[in-house]
Amino acid sequence: LANMADRIVKEMRKPARHEGHVCRFGVSIGVATSRDAAIDVKQLLINADIALYRAKARGRNRFEFFSEALQAEVIHTKQVADEILGSLDGKAFFAHYQPQFDARTFDLAGVEALARWQHPDKGLKYPDYFMAVAEELNVMSQIDQIVLGQTLADLKRWDKMGLNVPRASVNVSLKRLHDEGLIESLKALNLAPGRLAFELVESIYLDENDGVVAWNIDQIKDLGIDVEIDDFGTGYASIVSLQKLHPRRLKIDRQLVMPIIDQPAQRKLVASIVDIGKSMDIEIVAEGVESMEHAAILRDLGCDILQGYAFARPMKREDFETFLSTQAWRQAS
Repeated sequence: LANMADRIVKEMRKPARHEGHVCRFGVSIGVATSRDAAIDVKQLLINADIALYRAKARGRNRFEFFSEALQAEVIHTKQVADEILGSLDGKAFFAHYQPQFDARTFDLAGVEALARWQHPDKGLKYPDYFMAVAEELNVMSQIDQIVLGQTLADLKRWDKMGLNVPRASVNVSLKRLHDEGLIESLKALNLAPGRLAFELVESIYLDENDGVVAWNIDQIKDLGIDVEIDDFGTGYASIVSLQKLHPRRLKIDRQLVMPIIDQPAQRKLVASIVDIGKSMDIEIVAEGVESMEHAAILRDLGCDILQGYAFARPMKREDFETFLSTQAWRQAS
């Protein structure tokens, strides 16, 4: 069966001529089998469809076999999807905050708001548990909006408490950037310039033909909202793309930061990213700072802002307020 499916995929990818035109095709195949004496045709078709869905999800033009493990995964995904949809109207999604610090003075430079989900049965869940399913459901932009709303409310709260939080960064999904009503909603916020930053993943700005996204990003910057590129160095961003977007900050991904203590080559790579950013007048934020040795190296390489467990883990609002009031990070630094 595997050989047959492979041959079908290869044959279907060959171009065919029709009325003077060259036509190109593709095919994804889901395969299900049964060893039972009495075959349940309806269930067999359902199983094949589940395998077909997996083939498409993994890039199309391929085949996949149905298995019990695949079925369990599909059932789990469906359950998570139902639970996400049931949680959007309440307060189950909210922000945790991870502070960021000036690399030289260790003064608080800002805070990143990170989405969390209080699962009805399984406790606190992180984006790696729910984000992929939320994106499939097209509700990630709704979760972004919930986190943004809480973050803005908390900024006002901290101002009233006399707590100095210079800036808050929130993640923004590609779906949210396609929202033609985004800019009007942001204009109503009346924020001081630089008080809010939107973190974008690299892949968001790779499509130069996406006019709505490009226009929205330009308008976001005109409103005084900083644009930051998250997880830089793990995707496909080019220097040309950086020049076109010209973000306020680049965040070097923790996968690049972690090995710099023991690996000189990795340290040179991070130094190169810092140099590129500096040449464009872009501030550099290093994620994944897990020790003061990391902090010292990154400071010497020219990083402007540090974020990581060496200073603080993400925390709920009340814990962050206590952390800030007592300046607990000074003890670590």
